Amino acid sequence: MRLSLCKWGLRALVLSSLAGAASVHADAGDFGAMPGLWKVQVRRVTHGKAGTPEVHWHCVDEGADPWTTFAAWTPGAGECDAADQQRRSTSLAWTLSCKGASRASAHVDFDSAKHYTGSVTAEGGDEITRIEGDRYAACTSPED
Repeated sequence: MRLSLCKWGLRALVLSSLAGAASVHADAGDFGAMPGLWKVQVRRVTHGKAGTPEVHWHCVDEGADPWTTFAAWTPGAGECDAADQQRRSTSLAWTLSCKGASRASAHVDFDSAKHYTGSVTAEGGDEITRIEGDRYAACTSPED
């Protein structure tokens, strides 16, 4: 029994190492976020102080693409290009190039399958936007 557990543990370690080396095009189902109804709070940061949150509710389907689901809140929507996308099972990180602005870095980190935080930071180190997401319940209809 002990030997089979060790073999299973080694196999899990090897598989998790391979998953960490996977490309950005990995299966959306391996991302560590639960499907369901999510409350997302986006705060603009000015002079180091986070403003009043903009609250958004959205339903996340099983197997939804993490990039379009959890990284679609960055500033300058439609005017920014994302690059250097790095994906792990519980995080997303990327850089942004926006019209009329310097580069920025962005990230989303899940501390559980039901909660994440993230931010966009300008090239000079000033935080621009802060985000927090909480999963509340299962989705009950397409209108959720």
